[in-house]
Amino acid sequence: MKQLWTLLMALFVPPLFMACGMSTQYEKADCATLSGKDALRCVDYRQRKANAEISHETAELLKGYRQCIHKHEGDMTQAKESCALYREGLERIELSSMSCSCM
Repeated sequence: MKQLWTLLMALFVPPLFMACGMSTQYEKADCATLSGKDALRCVDYRQRKANAEISHETAELLKGYRQCIHKHEGDMTQAKESCALYREGLERIELSSMSCSCM
């Protein structure tokens, strides 16, 4: 279920930013120079954009991992060795996203 959510976030969140026009306003802005609601919106935009990028990278790693597993379907030992980098990358993303959930 989490993998499906990650994929959906990667596909739908970036277009929402473009549709709202937020990307043009906060893309190059320095959030620290803004004040009030604009500063909060800028930080929120940056956080959402970072989360969308993480979701996109997770989806790409997951796709590669599945292809690797499929390629080595008959030999589990070879699959573990060959696909370990994908698995480790996915684990690192999961750990880093869990530690950054403070915002």
